[in-house]
Amino acid sequence: MIPKKNIYFGNRILIFVSLLLVFTVLLTIYLMSIIRNSELSLLEHQKARLNQVAYVFDQSVEGSVGDYISKNEMDEKGRHEQISFLENYINPVINSINREYPEVHIGLYYSDLDVYFDGTQALKENYSLRRKKVFQAVITEGSSIAQSLGQEESGLIEIYKPFLRNGKVEGVIRSAEYLNETSYYTKRREIEYTVYSIIVLVIITGITGSVFIFRQLVNQVENIKDGVKLLGKDLNMTLPPAPGELGEIVNAINGLAHKIADLNVYNETMLGAIDDAILVVDVGGRVMIANNMARKLLNLPEDALGRNYRALLGPSSPFTELVTRSLINQENLKDLNVSYINGNHNILQLVVSTSTLFRPDGAFIGMVLLCRDITERMRMREKAQRQERLASLGKLVTGVAHEIRNPLTSISCYIQHWQNQHIPNPAALATMHREVARLDALVDQLMYFAKPAEARFAYKDINSLIEEVLGFFNEIHHGKYNMVKNLAHDTPRVWVDPEQIERVMVNILFNALQAMPEGGTIFVSTGYVSDQEQVYVSIADTGCGIPKEHLAHLFDPFFSGRPKGTGLGLAIAHEIILGHEGNIEVESEVGKGTKFTFYLNTRGDV
Repeated sequence: MIPKKNIYFGNRILIFVSLLLVFTVLLTIYLMSIIRNSELSLLEHQKARLNQVAYVFDQSVEGSVGDYISKNEMDEKGRHEQISFLENYINPVINSINREYPEVHIGLYYSDLDVYFDGTQALKENYSLRRKKVFQAVITEGSSIAQSLGQEESGLIEIYKPFLRNGKVEGVIRSAEYLNETSYYTKRREIEYTVYSIIVLVIITGITGSVFIFRQLVNQVENIKDGVKLLGKDLNMTLPPAPGELGEIVNAINGLAHKIADLNVYNETMLGAIDDAILVVDVGGRVMIANNMARKLLNLPEDALGRNYRALLGPSSPFTELVTRSLINQENLKDLNVSYINGNHNILQLVVSTSTLFRPDGAFIGMVLLCRDITERMRMREKAQRQERLASLGKLVTGVAHEIRNPLTSISCYIQHWQNQHIPNPAALATMHREVARLDALVDQLMYFAKPAEARFAYKDINSLIEEVLGFFNEIHHGKYNMVKNLAHDTPRVWVDPEQIERVMVNILFNALQAMPEGGTIFVSTGYVSDQEQVYVSIADTGCGIPKEHLAHLFDPFFSGRPKGTGLGLAIAHEIILGHEGNIEVESEVGKGTKFTFYLNTRGDV
């Protein structure tokens, strides 16, 4: 037995409606093409006619209008007299053409007198601003312009043609005709009424047939609604088969249910493999998801899903407060450091975050608690920091010993010399004084580097601080270098300790002077980085520059590229900027100079 071919409901509607629509569309396209072609043919015919009338007028006016005025000795006359004179010359030509072509409006615009002759006496009111713009365009371009204005019977076709005499455009010939002189649009309306009647008939027939077929579809939809409701409660059940496209929908729903069931298995497996604790709570406070790490870390029972988080976590748990804040305030908390005592009474260091959950329509449905155990990482970091401190201490001791040994060697040599000569040398005394001062400065810098003074923050204008420091430097080092300032005037105030920031600028400026022993130029500029809410200060010099291999160690204690440098000035500057939660950058090129740029915060709560 040959199986009966099943025609889908959608196909039935599609075939029925398509036949009706195809017939209607083809008929409409055919009739509209006839209308369109007829309209275009009419327009082209009228344009050719208007060009012919303009040509007749052009041939009827002999010679140049300007030459005609000069020939009749009207050059010295006033404008109104010249217009009246030309009116007697041009209007008869226009009236002659109007008698031959009564439906055509013909006229001449003469640019030298800014007047339009159309066979009437209203020379001051017979053309609009729109026409004046077209007249000017034709005179400027020297070519004809055709325009179609208005809709259907009220439409107007205009031809603007340059009036050329002796190689010059003296004016513009305008010829125009209204479209209501033809019966074309009456025939067109009759055709349109016929087309609209056919379309209405097809629509009524299509609606009637579609409603009949659609009722059959609705009856079969009712038969599978109960199955869909049951599927919402149990993803493992299967909807019964249905005919036509309904069968395809049922198969798609069954396939989707199986995919969701598989996805649940994947999610449970993935959550179980994650090392972070993940807890999902709905808007009612019920625990919806808890992976293995969350059960272990928070000591949750096996039946935790569906229970209230307060009963599971307890009122004294820090996580209870975080979940409550997130649910009530719909607040996202990021990377909070929490010390937590687990069930084995071990202190764990955790990084905790919360994230709110919303439906696509914006409805709040719950939150996610994420806990990451960083206890072991903290132990490793503390161990690495201890090793770093030991290494820095060894480097510091070596640097201090080297810096102190040099002055002490000089002092010791002079003391031995005096023991043999018994007479102190003034130059030797000066050297000893300088070396003792060097030791005192070194100890002062060491004390500041080891234990900086307590910062006293306040909102300050960075440009004022720069002016004070530069004024001090100009007094001491006047004439040794050029100072170029480019200070932005719209920078907000910065949250700084003024004395420490002045010390940073003094150290960088002193470093710039040391790099320019023969003199040079120092550039100081400021600006505001709005997206970071920071103000920057840039100090550049034209000195010798710093080799690339030294840049990585530039802020290390006791690192210096000069024989007499202590290597603490930039290290102190670096520590001060870090203490201000800012950052400092350096750019340098050997032989061209160096630029230091440090960034300061405009807010005190960062």
